[in-house]
Amino acid sequence: MRALSLAPLMRGSVVDRLRRCGKPNCACATDPEARHGGRFLTVHLEGRTRALHVRPQDEERVRDAIAAYDRLWEIINELTACELSDLAREARERRRSRRRKDR
Repeated sequence: MRALSLAPLMRGSVVDRLRRCGKPNCACATDPEARHGGRFLTVHLEGRTRALHVRPQDEERVRDAIAAYDRLWEIINELTACELSDLAREARERRRSRRRKDR
């Protein structure tokens, strides 16, 4: 669904992780320094942190989707600040109006 943006949107982070491959004969099974590197997308959804391996050819697309989400979130925060400011201004105006009527 792309109701909010023409660009893909995705919340998450791209992180580098070292891991064991699971092969018993691989050096990574016994030597922590020999663990395999990889890039992963991590995101917290439905109460769980999920991780997905990001292939090098997909990394730019994933990072662009995360950046688009971050930009949208900034816009939402700016709109929220404007709405709060408007509500506070309206409350001040109501108080002033009541004070004038009480005089």
